[in-house]
Amino acid sequence: MNNFIAASIIAADFFSLENEYKKLNQTDIKWVHFDIMDGHFVPNITIGSCDLDAILKKTNIPIDIHFMVDNPDYIVPLFIKNYSNKKISNVSVHVESCQNIKKLSNIVRKNKISFGLAINPNTSINKIINNLKYIDLALVMTVKPGFAGQKIIQKCINKVKKLRNYFDKNNISIPIQVDGGIKLENISSLSDAGANIYVSGTGIFNTNNYIKTVNKMKKIVE
Repeated sequence: MNNFIAASIIAADFFSLENEYKKLNQTDIKWVHFDIMDGHFVPNITIGSCDLDAILKKTNIPIDIHFMVDNPDYIVPLFIKNYSNKKISNVSVHVESCQNIKKLSNIVRKNKISFGLAINPNTSINKIINNLKYIDLALVMTVKPGFAGQKIIQKCINKVKKLRNYFDKNNISIPIQVDGGIKLENISSLSDAGANIYVSGTGIFNTNNYIKTVNKMKKIVE
């Protein structure tokens, strides 16, 4: 399984998104991580379909959509209908808010998009383990979802390690994605724990040289 870096666009300079994408396009990130927050599931409201339309015109990097919303069972099918033929590689929803994981998974996968299941810092990894047959990606939040720039929660690193151990013991090849507080100085701890996909926001966008930062991260996780 190839490990790679994803850039969380929530931390970008939204007054200069075109320039941000020009710089991202020169890096070796594999996904742009696109957070959709509704102000209910998390105490923040972020980008939506209008922003996604603009972003899709500015980059050829595949998009990874992370829905932090109260009603993914309703919202996600609408997005899938509008963007199924676009550059969407993965859609992740939270186990804490999804009412019918099996049904939503079928809708997403039928459109040749991988389906991820996310858990908050206080949610057990068993919520992922109990739904493995419906998912293509396991997303372990390493901060409380809602805002960029938070410090990583150390106990979440141990959750990644426990999930990796379970996957290895049971010969499960589903990638583990980690999201929240990931920077050059701590990414090695998540690599050691067994993560595969590393979502970094301020860890990339708050640096002076995206290419160098991503290359250094990539060297560590590979």
